[in-house]
Order: sequence, then C-alpha cells, then structure tokens
Amino acid sequence: MPINKTQQALTSRQARGDDDSIDFKHIFRQYFGHWPLYLICLTIALAAAFAFFKIKKPVFDVKATMLMQDDSKEKPNEDKSALQELDLVNPPKIVENEIEVFKSRSLIKSVVDHLQLWVNYQSVDGLIKNDLYGMSPITFNLYKSEGTIPSQVLIVKILNSDAYCITDENKKVTNHRFRDTIADRMGSWNISPTAHLTQYIGKTVNVILGDREATILSYQNGVEVSMPDKLASVIELSTTDLNAKRGEDFLNNLIFYYKQAELIEKNNLTKSTIDFIDKRLDSLVGELNSAEGKVEGYRSSKGLTDLNAQSQVYLQSVQSNEAKSNEVSIQLSILNGLERYVNSNTDIGTPSVIGISDPTLVGLIQKLSDLQLEKTKLLATLPEQNPAFDPLNKQITSTKQHVKESLQNIKSSLLATKRELQSFKTTSQSSISNIPGQERQLVGLKRQQSIKENLYTYLLQKREQISLSYASSLSSARLLDVAYSLPQKKSKRYIPFAAALLLGLIIPTGFVYVKGLAKDTVNKRKEIEVATSLPILAEISFTKLNHVIVTEKENQQISFALIEQFRHLRTQLNILRSSEKSGQIVLISSSITKEGKSFVSSNLAVSLARSGKKTILLEMDIYKPKISSAFGLGKGVGLTDYLMGSIKRDQLIQEIPAHPNLRLISSGTYVDSFAELLDQSRFSHLIDELKMEYDYIFLDTPPLHSINDANILAQYSDTTLFVVRHGYTPKSMLAFIRKLDVNHNLPNMQIIFNGLKDGRDGTGYKYESYYSHKDMA
Repeated sequence: MPINKTQQALTSRQARGDDDSIDFKHIFRQYFGHWPLYLICLTIALAAAFAFFKIKKPVFDVKATMLMQDDSKEKPNEDKSALQELDLVNPPKIVENEIEVFKSRSLIKSVVDHLQLWVNYQSVDGLIKNDLYGMSPITFNLYKSEGTIPSQVLIVKILNSDAYCITDENKKVTNHRFRDTIADRMGSWNISPTAHLTQYIGKTVNVILGDREATILSYQNGVEVSMPDKLASVIELSTTDLNAKRGEDFLNNLIFYYKQAELIEKNNLTKSTIDFIDKRLDSLVGELNSAEGKVEGYRSSKGLTDLNAQSQVYLQSVQSNEAKSNEVSIQLSILNGLERYVNSNTDIGTPSVIGISDPTLVGLIQKLSDLQLEKTKLLATLPEQNPAFDPLNKQITSTKQHVKESLQNIKSSLLATKRELQSFKTTSQSSISNIPGQERQLVGLKRQQSIKENLYTYLLQKREQISLSYASSLSSARLLDVAYSLPQKKSKRYIPFAAALLLGLIIPTGFVYVKGLAKDTVNKRKEIEVATSLPILAEISFTKLNHVIVTEKENQQISFALIEQFRHLRTQLNILRSSEKSGQIVLISSSITKEGKSFVSSNLAVSLARSGKKTILLEMDIYKPKISSAFGLGKGVGLTDYLMGSIKRDQLIQEIPAHPNLRLISSGTYVDSFAELLDQSRFSHLIDELKMEYDYIFLDTPPLHSINDANILAQYSDTTLFVVRHGYTPKSMLAFIRKLDVNHNLPNMQIIFNGLKDGRDGTGYKYESYYSHKDMA
C-alpha cells in the first residue's frame, strides 16, 4: 500500500529527530572541511607573532607621585597673612587645575626640547634595531633651524674618535669632524661625541630626526595625570615608553619644569608686589617730608614755644573731648552701616563690628553671620525655593529684627553722648578762646604728619616680609616618588600569540562564511524540508568516479558506498510502488543542469535491474543526452525517430549487455518539435505498451526550470524524483520546487539530495568508513 508523501516526510523527520535547533555537527563539518586553510592561516599568524615577539621591544609603564597643596580644602577660619588674604603673593591652588597644567603643551614642549626627544639614536643589528637612548656615542645638536625640520634618517658611521661620515636619504656620503658646524636646509647643526664613543668606532648609528610638533603632541597624549584618591591631594603621573630610562627622564623633567614654572610665576608676582610697594614708599617719602617741613616752618614763622600749664590742661581737655567725639562718630558710622545692611535684602558681606563695644549687638551680628553662612552652604546644593530654607529664613529675619532694636537703643545712647560732647566742646572752646589760633593749626599739621608716618612704617614692614618670601620661595608641590618603571606583566608577552591564534581562526572562518554566503546554494537537507515541505527520499554522496555507472568499477572500495545508497533508493522506490500489476513510471528531473539527474537515473535503473526488476530507461533529454554514452552506446536512431515514424518499435529499444534486465530508449535525432511529438497518441501508446512489459519505466527529462517537457510527461508518471544537488542548486530554486508541488504539476514528488560532500543523511555517517580492504577480503 503506498505511503502518503506528507506522512513519509513526518516519519523521516521524527526518525532523524530534526527540529529548529542549530546543527552544530553540520557547522563543524562545514568548517573542518577547510582544515588546510586553517592550518595555513594559523601557521602564518603564529610565525608572524613569533617574529613580532622577537623584534618588538617591550613597552614599560613609568609612574611618579606628587603631593600637592590644595587651598580649596583649607578651613575657612584658618589664620592667613594679610597678603595671603588679598591673594597678592600666594594665589589659591586647586589640584584639578594643576593636573591640566601638567598636561599643558608649553610644559611638555620644554621637556621635549630639553631632552631632545624628537631625536632618536639606533644601532642596527640585522633586523633588530636597538634604542641607544642614554647610551648613544654621539649627540645631534641643532643651533639654528630654518623653519620646520623635515623628518629624516641620518646614517652616521663613526670612523675614529675625531671624524665620522653621513649617508643621507639620497645615498650621498659626506665626511665631517666632530663638533664642526654644518649648514644645510635644516639650519646650523653639528654632531658631538659622548663618553660611549670608543665602543662604536667603525660602527653605524642611525640618527632619526622626527617631527618636533608631532613628538610634543605624542607625549602630551601619552602622559596621564590622575588623583588615585579624591580625598587626598596626591596626584599620579604615568606614561609608557619603549625605553624605561627615557620614560623616567621624561616624568622627572616634567616635574622639574612644573616646579620651575611655579616658582617663576610666584617670584614674578612677588617682585611685582615689591615694585608696587617701592613706588608707594617713594611717594610717601615726599609727602612725609612735606608734612614735616610744614610743621617746622609754621613753628619758625610763628615763634611758637611750650604753653603754660593752663593752656596744656585746656588743650588736653579739647583733645580728649575730640577723641571721644571721633570715637562716637566712628561708632555711629559703623552703626549706620549695620543699619543699612540689616534694612537691605542682601545676605552677603556682613559689615565689620570692630569698634562696637556692646556685647549683645556683637553676639547678634555674629549669629546673623553664622545663619547667612549656613544658608550659603545650602545654596550650593539646593535651590533657594526649597522648603528647607524656610526655618533658616525665619531665624535670619528674627535676628535682623533684634539687631535693629539693639541698633536703635545703642544709636540713641551714642547720639545723646555726642550731644553732651558737643556741648562740652563748645564750653571748652570758649574757655580756651584766648589760646592762639596758631596752635590749632599746628595740631592739624602734626596730625597729617602722623598719618603719613604710620603708613610709611606699615609699608616698610610689609616690604620686608615679602622680600623674605621672595628670597626663600619654595614650591608648594612635594615629590613623593621619583619616576620609576614597573616590571612588564608576563601576560602582555603572550598577547601577540593569543591575537595570532584568534586571527588564525577568525580569518579562515570568515572566508568560509563569506564564501558560503556568496554561493547561496543548498547545503543542508533541513533547508530543503523547510522551504519545500517535501520528503527527501534518499541522499547520494559525492564521490569521484572514473565511470558514470558505479557498478562498472565494482571492485573499487569507493564504489561500495554509492552502490549501497542506490540500493537504499531502490528500496524506497519499491515502497512507493502504487501497483504490482503494471509497470511504474518514474519521472526524474531537476531545476537546472548539472544537478545529477542522469547520473541518478542511470544508476537507479541499474540497481533495479540487478535486483531482477525488468527496467527500461527513456532518455527524454534530447537537448543534452548523456545516458547513451554512459552505457557505451553510440548516437543513433531513438525516440524522436520512432515518434516521427522513421523506425519501428523493434528498432527503438536497445539492450545493454552488462545488465540483462535493463533496456534503453535513446533520445534519437534532435528535432525542434519534440514537445509536440510527446502530445501525439503514438507516444501514449508506447507508454502503455511499456507499462505492460516492464516493472519500472524511467523518464530522464530536461531541467524543468528551462524546458517544459517534464510537465508534459507528468501526466504519464506515477512518481517524480526531483534531484537537488548539494552545494550547487541555488536556494532560489527551492521556491520553484515548492510551487511545483503546491500546483500539483508533478505527481508524488520526492526529493533526491545528490552530491553530499559531508556524508550520508547529513549526519557525517559514511559507508566508506564501514568498508575496508580487510573487510572485503
């Protein structure tokens, strides 16, 4: 009883356990088949890594640490000198700003120029170039440059202790003596010897002149300045270099020039301050001399001497009263300032309370200042509209009100005192009305003299303090660790080999993957099943044979796998047989040429004939007939000749001596009207006769995607074997095959998966592995 093709496909899938999971075995076989490519790529990559490991010099990590002064972390109430408060000599430092100073171009330019890092010295030992930094026998000295120095290599051969020769880029050789100045397109320069010269006599040293600006930029990008701990004012400087000594010199000189720049800036600021004080002192000397001269001249012109005791008493009273009056005026002025401040809406800049003796008012002002300071701190983190400010604002308002009340009370008392002093002054003035007016003028002159003298003395003291600072200036940065190089991590030494191993696997894998994408061909049976929903009746392995018919070389071991696979196909075809009474007509076709339909037709017919089945094979592909030549039969009359009436039936069928149960009808003479001949009754009668005489009738048709003949022959067929070739049939043909099945163009379609390179059933199992010469023996 025939089995429905859908049921058969389901049974086949269940037997294999197919699902939508990834077929790792297939993927492994797909890539492992290119193992020579993997081997070549891995060999080349590892050889390159080994050469790189031998030639490439290790890169050293170099570090240094410094302790910086961070004025942003000082306490607000810390005592400071007057000049420090004014930021005249020691402006505040912030560590984050100093980090950027370390990375500044001007600072790194100074280091690069000082160490001449744009000049490298190398000795050549075969393919290996040795860096001679710190050990070079010669030094390149540039005195005057003519614009930008071009990058170039000077090959210097040391002839003796006094002379050398240079080979430039044009292979021109010139002889020179050490320290002799050379003038060319670079400018004025020379080469001087070092203490290592005697070790290199007769040897060659490469002097590599790099781009100075590029070198500065490279070191600027290469230096890292960071704060390991945000709570500490310690910064860490680090860089990498192929030469540990050069990296250490770079960081040490970077620190040195940083300190020098800091001291120069501080000294310049100090000097400018001293110059300003000197100018002011020079001006005060003239003013003080003028004031003293006026006092002396006034006394001389008026002939004034000491007054009597009464005059002294009156004068002392006036002076005491005036002093008290001035004191009251000062206090009133301070109170007015406080009153204006309290009545204003500003919360910044609390006025001074110096001169206020009332402890209650002083306490209230201090409390108000503390509240405003607290509010300022909160404003740094919260918006002013935040409800957290409400209680604080209430306290500030309340304190201001108390300050106002205290101010009114003290002010009223002072005003009363001032009125009393004014009254006393009037009385005193009337009492000393007899004292000469000249004496009063003398007091005013002496007061001006005293003011000038006090200011002159103050500036002299400050100048001495700043002069001491100028003479003993020290950097605010302290070096904790001088530059030191870290030992190279062993893991870094194996990075080239790991990268080579990775590249040796990635490159061939990518090549195979891209190659697979470019081919876009059918490579897995699952692709066929998913795209067409058709059962795969059998799979045929790809094997290189000397003959199309596999049984012709039956004694070869490689033939046994194919023979067994065609036996399996023969069994499956017997299961599909719809009737035992009449012959079964099997149509064999494909989508495009070279998919192996003629190969499958010929060998399947031979397999059935060898099992005792009477089989006949019709070569229906008149455009590219191959079956006749496969069986060693020459071109002659055939089907087209019979359909046109040129020959009789007994001349149509050919015997094959090697296979008694197999007969062949060749395609015959080529005609353009072959499709019309197939529609004639003569062909239909022939098919009916063959069905009565043979068990199996095979119709080997042209590719269906190109020629329509298979659609005409489908009406006579019981089963269709549609051949799909592994790695050759385009995936786009699967939709075409699916359409044929959906439209029922071909009866009982079954797929033959031909040319598998990875083994039968796509699982890697091969019949070849079962057979061996020993087994055959």
